[in-house]
Amino acid sequence: MLKIKKICSFIAVIFAVVCAFSQSGTAALTKRYLEKANVQFEAAQYDEAYKTINAVLKLNENTGIPANAALIATQIYSKLLDEVKEKKDYSRFIGITENLEKYPVVADSSIQQKVKAIYAMQEAELLAKKEAAQKAEREEQFKIYQSQLEQQQKSQTSFMDAMQKSQESVMSSIVELGENMSEASKSIAEASRKSEKSNHMVLVAVLIICVVLVLVFVVVILAIRAAAKANALQSMQFTETLKLVQGMTQQNSQLLLGNVTDLQGLAGPGLRSAGSSRWGVDALPAPEMSEEDKEELKVLAVKCEELGAKIDGVSRRKNNSKNVSELVYKLSIALGLNQNTSMVYFCAAMVYDAGFLSVPEDLLVASNLTDEQKDEIKKHVLNSGEYFDFVPKKYRQIFEDASESHHENEDGSGYPKGLKGEDIPQIAKLIHVVESYNSLISRRNYRQIKDKETAIAELLSKTNLYDETVVKALDSIV
Repeated sequence: MLKIKKICSFIAVIFAVVCAFSQSGTAALTKRYLEKANVQFEAAQYDEAYKTINAVLKLNENTGIPANAALIATQIYSKLLDEVKEKKDYSRFIGITENLEKYPVVADSSIQQKVKAIYAMQEAELLAKKEAAQKAEREEQFKIYQSQLEQQQKSQTSFMDAMQKSQESVMSSIVELGENMSEASKSIAEASRKSEKSNHMVLVAVLIICVVLVLVFVVVILAIRAAAKANALQSMQFTETLKLVQGMTQQNSQLLLGNVTDLQGLAGPGLRSAGSSRWGVDALPAPEMSEEDKEELKVLAVKCEELGAKIDGVSRRKNNSKNVSELVYKLSIALGLNQNTSMVYFCAAMVYDAGFLSVPEDLLVASNLTDEQKDEIKKHVLNSGEYFDFVPKKYRQIFEDASESHHENEDGSGYPKGLKGEDIPQIAKLIHVVESYNSLISRRNYRQIKDKETAIAELLSKTNLYDETVVKALDSIV
């Protein structure tokens, strides 16, 4: 029993000596590796330093990683992450993140932020690739549809040509048959005169010819009907395919004018925007416009409609641009302005409040405003011009008049210039009346809704603010 105790004591002493020796050896090896890693790091040999510091981490993973080793490892890992981000070397990034999970003592806040940034960059690239693939797929589908459309056009053209040739051939055969019948009838008549005995044969021959003619006529009618049905089916398929392609490639360029669809002509360079006491008296017929001018006005209307939707969004007034522009158009026509002028006024009325896009959103939704904030909102009439780069130069003054002067009053009490009477542009007078009218008949959180008659009566009672002629014209169309 005593011998066993001595043996156990001896083994314990030997184990302690071995452990001490092992720890001493590990510490010495760790020190050499750290010195080597430092030298490599200072020489910008980051890959070699990464391998060396990983050896240090693995050597001490069971006994605890020294603080100086963790500090050096953090610096080396930080440099490697910078290189990964710069070169987008995501294969190296996988190994680095695995080691960071294995040795969390290395991952300080800076390392964590860099890892998150690289993950975000990977996701962004993946998303971009996915969007590019989807775009390529859509383009390929469009090419397929376009190819189908071209094939259908060619097929329809070939079919129509074949039908026309077939009809011409049938008609030629009928004419030739008629001529042959005429000759045959003459021969039969001549034979009948020579011999009365052949009357029966002549009658039979005539009957046979008539039957043949009837059969030919029936066949021609059936062929024409079959061709018409096939042509109708082909046209329907062609129209459906055309609608599909147009729906994928074209923007909707229709103007929301209700029953107003006439785009006959553009305003000339002498379009008048001020001096309104003679509404329509001096108006000239709209000049004939070129196809280029027609397209220019259509494009302008589409762009105004898009900008008007943005303005309605920030000002929280649903369909305001549409409602104002429609009434301005109808008022222009009612006051005797020509079609071209009315159409340009329609476009300008869609974007007259473009200056709201430059006003801070919190001011537009605030319920209680200071005097300074009210003055800030009033400045929107001077900030619209920066959004009119798409407007052709010949119409620019109309758009600027609409945006800058629609808060001017007849007695000069409006803003921003205090214009009065004849000095206020026509388009501004129209918008001022229409905007106030829409405000009166629409629900607001600060007033009760009014019916149309009451709203018109209120506008007529304020001739110091609104042009009476315009208000009376509005009364006649609402």
